Amino acid sequence: MNTERLKVLVNIYIGKYPELIAGDHDVRHKWEAVADCVRTWDLNAADFGNMFEQATEGATSIIEDGAVNPRAGILYLCNHGFSSEVRDAFSDLLVRDGSEVSEKQVKAQRFVDTINSLLTDQAPEEWQYRQKMRTAIRYLALIHPEENYFFRASEATAFAGYTETEEEIGYDRSFSLQNYYRMCDDTAAYIGTREDLLKTVNKGLTQKAKQTGNSDLVGIDPEHHILVYDLISSAYQKDFYSEKAANRKSKISAVAQRKLGRTRERAHLLDVRETVVDELNHVKSEQAQEKIPSLVDTHASHQAYGEGTVTEQNGKYLTVAFPESTKKFALPGAVVNGYLTFQSESVMETCRNMERSQTKRREVENKLNSVDVQLSMLE
Repeated sequence: MNTERLKVLVNIYIGKYPELIAGDHDVRHKWEAVADCVRTWDLNAADFGNMFEQATEGATSIIEDGAVNPRAGILYLCNHGFSSEVRDAFSDLLVRDGSEVSEKQVKAQRFVDTINSLLTDQAPEEWQYRQKMRTAIRYLALIHPEENYFFRASEATAFAGYTETEEEIGYDRSFSLQNYYRMCDDTAAYIGTREDLLKTVNKGLTQKAKQTGNSDLVGIDPEHHILVYDLISSAYQKDFYSEKAANRKSKISAVAQRKLGRTRERAHLLDVRETVVDELNHVKSEQAQEKIPSLVDTHASHQAYGEGTVTEQNGKYLTVAFPESTKKFALPGAVVNGYLTFQSESVMETCRNMERSQTKRREVENKLNSVDVQLSMLE
């Protein structure tokens, strides 16, 4: 890691701190959310759902992303008889067994798969309830902040690029929690040497504690893990990278400037990718709800073969017996393209809706592929 560049970001953070704690987007809410969660969390609570709701009440802006609401997914399962399964999933995620960070990533993925499997069975239409890898990592950072860090791919990518972190953090299937935590650990070690930064932040937290009566704020982050993430997040969200101090030509060569430009573009594309993935999950959820009704013994008309009867149905595939032959068709294409018609308007409309969903899915998949191609070109 280039500590000179890290030093620049820390200096900008200190200079902008009054702005960062002003208004509705006060960054100290991260410390408040963690303090509230640590104080309230009880894995063995009799009413796990109620405990989870209270523990994460102040962390909705951290856990949720736009239209995605994984916190509501956990509450949905707890309120519909699956508290035990959810508790067990959290127990596996949070176990402190001294395992490597790479194993922690395996547990996070297992947590995501377990919860999403339950949600797919119980609430297939609620695509926004699905958990993601970053959701599991955020739960870890909320409940065990001294061992974990919050994460967002775009923010981490921009920070790693600017500070010249050697190991690739990646995203999606290539994501490495171990490399991300290593970068954060290096940042935390440097932050520990910056008395000016710690004094500034502690003063802000002390003021907030007096305002809210939350005395846990000042001591909740002895390892500086929340502060590390706030630096990473603020640098991206407030665009520290565009500040003059971060781009002095005497400090950064023209070649390095171009590399940083590509890194910032890549970080932006990761945000775009998250939005597209959410859009694709929405379309998939809608498709999962579209069911072709049973059409066996239903009369069907064909342009060339005349009147027929559906004799067999296997999902979207139909076998239709006509006076002179028997033919197979695939829905919704056979209806949308005008080959088959049914007397039931509801069947016709279902097929048209399915075709629209398929078209939409292809469009979104093409959009996602385009973003992935652009990302690969910036590697």
